[in-house]
Amino acid sequence: MKPRTLKSLVVTAAGAALLAATGCGPANPGVPGSSTVEKPDVTGTVFTIIFENHDQAQVLAPAAAPYMLQLSQTYSSANAYISNIHPSLPNYIELTSGATQGIGNDNDPSYAGDQIAGSDNLGDQLDAAGIEWRAYMESMGEPCKMDSTKLYCAHHAPFLYYSSLSTDKARCDDRVVDFEQNFAADLASNAYRYMWISPNMCNDMHDCTPDVSDAWLAKVVPQIMDSPGYKNGGALFILFDEGNMRILGAAADLATIVISPNLVSPGYQSNTTFDHRSYLATIEDIFGMPRLTTTSSATPMDEFFKTASATGATTSGVRPTL
Repeated sequence: MKPRTLKSLVVTAAGAALLAATGCGPANPGVPGSSTVEKPDVTGTVFTIIFENHDQAQVLAPAAAPYMLQLSQTYSSANAYISNIHPSLPNYIELTSGATQGIGNDNDPSYAGDQIAGSDNLGDQLDAAGIEWRAYMESMGEPCKMDSTKLYCAHHAPFLYYSSLSTDKARCDDRVVDFEQNFAADLASNAYRYMWISPNMCNDMHDCTPDVSDAWLAKVVPQIMDSPGYKNGGALFILFDEGNMRILGAAADLATIVISPNLVSPGYQSNTTFDHRSYLATIEDIFGMPRLTTTSSATPMDEFFKTASATGATTSGVRPTL
């Protein structure tokens, strides 16, 4: 798949209809002759934490996960972020490549036939753009571990499924690492601009109750927010891979929280429909990377952030009516 060259795409409702009808979009603000380029004003580190298998209503409730509920109310929440994909692994692949790539199982990356060729994935995009990144897997132990253990789930480490990374042992060992051994030191070093975190099978709500994950999150989020990467214009996305609703392939509303010092406003609540492609499109927009073909038409989550223009000015931007 050939990546798009657009670094930012802002489409009005009328423009979206024209795009669908003609295959042509509005003038790209990044092409020659345009006066400004607007993108989310995120100049620090982008953090992402992925939880498992719960609908929004099961999580954002005082009796379930009070800390997560507090974060969603204090910072911002995407109230219509959906997924109807099952099982877990295809969701992780979509989060990092914009599509399931034909995967419909939860096989570990060591299984034959489950490796994805090519470079159309987030890890390769970040490296091509010169953006330092790491994925942190709780209870992983050794880096780049391709087989699951009791607490470490290898199919929650999507970067291991891209052969461009998994077949390069030195690169894989540097990029996909154990959370406990590396995260705190890397936070303090401010060496990475993208940090993905997969908690272990208990702390991600897969095997344990939401209150356990909530307590884990209450320890990790303050560490992130106290780091230079966050304080200097960073952003934290708290996401779920899928929900519990499986009847007739119905989509589940997933708890989705966005935290940043550069939010468009405190307590921002969005009713825009987003999905995993939206998350990836947002990361591409933040870092000014060309959109992949799979995310070219995705609705990004840019509305959560103030915008930064090519002149360096920061504005609250024009937000859609929700």
